[in-house]
Amino acid sequence: MKWEDTALEILRSEFNNRIFRADDVFKLLNKKKGYSKGTAYRILHDLCKKGLIERLGRGIYKVLKTVEFKESVIVSASVSVGLIPGSLTKARDLLRNKGIEFMITGCSLLHRFFHHLPKRLIHLIYVKKGSGEVAVTLLREAEIRALLNPSRSEINIALENFPERDIFVIREFMELPGNIDGNASIERALVDLYFESTRRRIPFSEEEAGRILSKVLRTEPINFSHLLMLAARRGIREEMEAITKFVHPELPIKGKSENKYVKKVVKAMEVLR
Repeated sequence: MKWEDTALEILRSEFNNRIFRADDVFKLLNKKKGYSKGTAYRILHDLCKKGLIERLGRGIYKVLKTVEFKESVIVSASVSVGLIPGSLTKARDLLRNKGIEFMITGCSLLHRFFHHLPKRLIHLIYVKKGSGEVAVTLLREAEIRALLNPSRSEINIALENFPERDIFVIREFMELPGNIDGNASIERALVDLYFESTRRRIPFSEEEAGRILSKVLRTEPINFSHLLMLAARRGIREEMEAITKFVHPELPIKGKSENKYVKKVVKAMEVLR
């Protein structure tokens, strides 16, 4: 057995799904195998390169799960999501065939973390600035109910008038960071779900958003540096730091925010502790 394989077994046994630091690895491998600090750090480098562990931030790591996903879409180096079949996959194919640059995000990619999956969903699709009208017209011609840059009240009206259909919210942006072949990275999906729900841009409860955030941050190999960078672009870095710190108090981030949005979400997360 190669030394990287031996080290990986030790790390998996010791840390399982928990986050750990480079210094923790050195102390553990030095105790178990007598490895030097240089050797321990080289092993971390090699395991990251092979995709067996993930570097979440400076000196912070997590062992990746070994999971097979069938008929799924890769949205980051370590996380896959499956799209809900039906109108969402139809919308994706229409936009892709038309050459529109788009990104499916928010609850559309996080449905497997729902406590109860609703009979219909509000799908979030972000498109490049200037292509929103074309996207909405294309979807409506295919009998998909789409709204361009709607307010929460406009979405509620659509829900009342079309009780049997999913509603597609199309929003325009100058750039789409976190976009991977039409799907948001899981970090981007979390940021967008939090922002859209707490700012009451969509009728999605902060409590459900908090439960989803808690489940994902606890169970998935999130890249925290990427998460906070994306949050900063939406002006909510301090809020996302506070939420991340609540779930992972060991992370070296500030994690202090007393605003009303964070309080509502954290309240829901406390139930899952």
